[in-house]
Amino acid sequence: MTTTNSEDHDLLISELFAEAHGLRMKYEEFSQYTEAKIAEFVLERKPMAIQLEQLSRDLAITNAQRAQIHADLVKLTSQIDKLKAQRDNARARVQALESARSHLLARRLRRLVPSFLLGK
Repeated sequence: MTTTNSEDHDLLISELFAEAHGLRMKYEEFSQYTEAKIAEFVLERKPMAIQLEQLSRDLAITNAQRAQIHADLVKLTSQIDKLKAQRDNARARVQALESARSHLLARRLRRLVPSFLLGK
């Protein structure tokens, strides 16, 4: 009975050693795979970092251009508003002058005077 227990015990120990060895080998494979992936990511990261830096600079330039264009738009809009106000004031003055009694009288005289002078 002791030999059977001893043989079972030796067999169990040898199986445990084999299982431990298998686990060590799987861990080693996983470790190598992980290191390879990390190295791959590091190699991919360098060009991406350069590209990100370039895109950041481009974005900053674009934002500066947008801000300048917006400032120009605000300036031009205010100039247009001033010009429209001047136009409206000029139209109102012309309308007031044209509706004045003296203007209507002067216009009638201009029509009559040439015909009167031609009749002489």
